[in-house]
Amino acid sequence: MKRARILKAAVVVIAAALLLPFLYNTAKYCVRAAYDARTPRPTAFPASEKPDQICLTWSSDPATTQSIQWRISPETGQTAVQYHKTSGKDGDMTVSGSALPLRDPLIENNPEIVRVTSTLDNLEPSTTYAYRVGNGATDVWSGWETFTTAPQTVQSFSFLYFGDVQIGYPTWGKLLEGATRNSPDAAFCLTAGDQVNRGNWRNEWDVFFHAGADFLKARPIVPSIGNHECPGMEKPWLYLDIFALPENGPDDIPKERVYSFHYSNALFVILDSNLSAVKQRPWLEQQLSTSNDTWKFVMYHHPAYSASGHRDNKDVREQWCELFDKYHVDVAFQGHDHAYLRTPPIKGGQEAGSPANGTVYVLADAGDKFYDARKSDHTAVMFEKTSTWQVIDIEMGTANKLSYRSFGLDGKLRDEFTIEKR
Repeated sequence: MKRARILKAAVVVIAAALLLPFLYNTAKYCVRAAYDARTPRPTAFPASEKPDQICLTWSSDPATTQSIQWRISPETGQTAVQYHKTSGKDGDMTVSGSALPLRDPLIENNPEIVRVTSTLDNLEPSTTYAYRVGNGATDVWSGWETFTTAPQTVQSFSFLYFGDVQIGYPTWGKLLEGATRNSPDAAFCLTAGDQVNRGNWRNEWDVFFHAGADFLKARPIVPSIGNHECPGMEKPWLYLDIFALPENGPDDIPKERVYSFHYSNALFVILDSNLSAVKQRPWLEQQLSTSNDTWKFVMYHHPAYSASGHRDNKDVREQWCELFDKYHVDVAFQGHDHAYLRTPPIKGGQEAGSPANGTVYVLADAGDKFYDARKSDHTAVMFEKTSTWQVIDIEMGTANKLSYRSFGLDGKLRDEFTIEKR
């Protein structure tokens, strides 16, 4: 009996030793979150009458539509987009914008702004348009910028992929500059979540857009939601109000959190790993099973295959990877772990030997926050404390070829692989 009491006491002591740090960190987080939630803060980039934070996204067909978002101060009045094809002699067309007031009362010097969205439709595929946004009544406009619609037919193209920014916005800006110099023809960029650190703090989005200003007004951003877009599992209201995204996701999932689109001969499926993986599975299978595209890509925040020894997103792996195997997803773009990882081609949880038989999982970092990484059986390439940008070239010809390259801030090649299909 005495021995049993000693063992019971030992178990209690061990459990307490293991639990106390968790309880301490949880309490510290809650106190900090409560403090942050009511702490006044300034923005370094307040809004004005002149449009800024111009950003391209797609909310419908990339070949025939283009969504444009920008920011103005509340007193600005009418909003519009003027645009025309850069080839030919057609005059300017004008489309009004839809204004949405956004208020963050804790921003001391600029608590309220207006976020404007305008979607241009009936555009011609594979066509470059010039555009500017502003106020026709007061004749206050942005400078002229350009965008190019997606091809209606199968053509070669390039796109970019970035991991978490979260903090380190100057680094994010430098990566965008390097990617633009190296791959000026990249059609759009994927971002794998945690674009900012506190998703419902507008001043952090102000810095994000300032750092990426030149890039984001020239090519669409395709984002996914990270855990920092919905801190404490709050609704990511600011993310959803800032970006105009497709609403073609599952019926039982909030709009714009899960979506898909086609570009040339590729299917892109964007998932939300903050929400139930089970609920997204039927829609995911429908997207993959009905696609005749040569290439299939998925993106989500929490990795199915992690670079960290203490992180494991079992539900993501169990619910989605079986479908990636069944319908042969080529590359899964991930975030969250703040390191660089590329797996070998994987099928059924095992190395598949060839990209023709399995999915390559990648994750990267685009800011200044880094975690330690740990190699495992699913590691092909891994490195730490390095911010990178990735370019993916899709070449069409006798053979369909994917070329993936990862570059550091210094522009040096850090990783690469190819996939060929005949």
